[in-house]
Amino acid sequence: MPVLQTKRLTLRPLADADLPALHQFWTQPDVRRYLWDNEIISIARVSEIVASSTAFFDACNSGFFAIEHQDNPGVLMGFCGHRRFEDGETVELLYGILPEHWGEGLVTEAATEVLRHGFADCGFDRVIAVTDTPNQRSVNVMQRLGMVFLRRCEWHGLDTVFYEMERDDFPG
Repeated sequence: MPVLQTKRLTLRPLADADLPALHQFWTQPDVRRYLWDNEIISIARVSEIVASSTAFFDACNSGFFAIEHQDNPGVLMGFCGHRRFEDGETVELLYGILPEHWGEGLVTEAATEVLRHGFADCGFDRVIAVTDTPNQRSVNVMQRLGMVFLRRCEWHGLDTVFYEMERDDFPG
């Protein structure tokens, strides 16, 4: 499975060894509020997500990557990667980082590299990203990435925005 590098980050596929750190990360109130619709997910659910990511890597050479700072290897700061959207066809970009790293540009840096990998190495033609409309930090990331607003609608009972990027529009 691929390991990606940026100026400051190492992005490596999530693994079962990450389950405790992911569970702790994904159940933090500021993280779960938008990522899991404020649900405190179980460690079993985290394991299912990692297994699904591994299967996506096997099928498409991409999935969820752990974000680690090169100055602090082995410490999970967040995640970024691709998965199949609920429609089963579309590829979705998903990301999150520990609140103490918000505003440092790390998610944008990681997501740029993940998009590059998806378009250049995996052959994805189009990628979407979805967030609750109030999650303006995530919307700002999508816009910095150069993603284009697609629509705003109610999705799973929440006011939600959809953004997209096609391979030909990726700046890298």
